[in-house]
Amino acid sequence: MSRLRVPKRKRVEAPRIATLEDVHPSTLWGMCVRVFHKFHVEVFAPGRKRLYIVLLDQKGKKMAAIIEDNQVDRLEPLLVEGKAYYVWHMSAEPAQRNAEFMLADSPFVCRFTSVTELSDMTNVNEKCIPFFPLFMPIDKFWEHAFGSDTCVDVIGMALFVSGIGFEEDSFYNRSIPTINIVLMDGSYNIITLVVWDRLLTANICALMKSADERAIVVATILRPKSDDRSLHTTDFSRIYFNPDSAVVRELRQRINNELSGLPSA
Repeated sequence: MSRLRVPKRKRVEAPRIATLEDVHPSTLWGMCVRVFHKFHVEVFAPGRKRLYIVLLDQKGKKMAAIIEDNQVDRLEPLLVEGKAYYVWHMSAEPAQRNAEFMLADSPFVCRFTSVTELSDMTNVNEKCIPFFPLFMPIDKFWEHAFGSDTCVDVIGMALFVSGIGFEEDSFYNRSIPTINIVLMDGSYNIITLVVWDRLLTANICALMKSADERAIVVATILRPKSDDRSLHTTDFSRIYFNPDSAVVRELRQRINNELSGLPSA
């Protein structure tokens, strides 16, 4: 008796999920993203509003997104910083404003319009969509920042924190407090992070303790200054101390392993 042959099932490839690298104008997009940063709503004229956010995709790429006018009231309450969403019918256009260039290194900006819909994605861990973008090595900042207004993000272990200094602001006619924190990345690159004004006062206790605790510091949307090779916080910056993230744990372990292998003095 001959055996019946079971026909082989044809493998069906799942459609590839679009990422922010795919985004370009002239079409509407649906993709999984995390809200990396959400900023304050700007009211710049009667009935005119604007909200900037920064999105992260599953590759750790980031892109600025903008919501304007009536869509701010509809979508702003639904968006929570740090949470992941599936976004339908998101459009894209060339970046034009300074903020759009500063927030993400992309020639395009996403726009949430009247047809855009959001779906909250629960239990999305950092393996699916990371909490932080891909970090550029510190020694690459200056090449990246040359002739560009694009800001950068940094991760490093705190080695030293200065006392509080003051810079004179001639425009507002006031003294602005600053503090310097020296960071070291996993390749022993060193950089000085200059924390300004409100970001300093909001994090003063954590800043002062960070060097003694060898805290892993993540600071985002920073302005590289090539004259003294330092990074400066901006009005958009955030700073985190020992955040619960795989990239932070990996960096701490790598540095501690390297330091433990060094001969004692």
